Amino acid sequence: MNENIIDRNIFTKALYVIVVSLPVVALAILILQNHLPMGPVIFAMTIIPVLGLIIAKRAIKGAIPDLIFGAIDTGLLTIPALIGGITFGVAGAIAGGVIGDALSDGIAGFFEGSIAEWLRKKGIEESRESITTALGKMAGCLLGSGIVLSIAYLLGIHPQFS
Repeated sequence: MNENIIDRNIFTKALYVIVVSLPVVALAILILQNHLPMGPVIFAMTIIPVLGLIIAKRAIKGAIPDLIFGAIDTGLLTIPALIGGITFGVAGAIAGGVIGDALSDGIAGFFEGSIAEWLRKKGIEESRESITTALGKMAGCLLGSGIVLSIAYLLGIHPQFS
């Protein structure tokens, strides 16, 4: 097979991930339009990419490192983004998100790699397949940020809606 020819299957997989992403985007818009508590709704949205994995017949076990990465990464990112947004508005949210992302990527990457190594030692082959990785990370990101925003909500921290 010619290495210069793009695998046509990649477009099908990309389309699948986009289709699974659409309900997440739609729900995010509904949250903002209706001033709903972000944390619990985002937490519940975790089910969408998990269902995507199930429908695609991908093993959820294989997505564990990606799910953990996403939860730690975006959960940690949400904290400085929330603090920056509340303290300094949109600019603070952007700066908090960017700095939080840089730090949380490193921390979450460490855990993702460690968990992948541990799973291999236990005989569980984690997947590095596009749909599993994409939807595993998406589910983890929704889970992590949903938890942080739900805790913030319970503590009385409510980001303002414009």
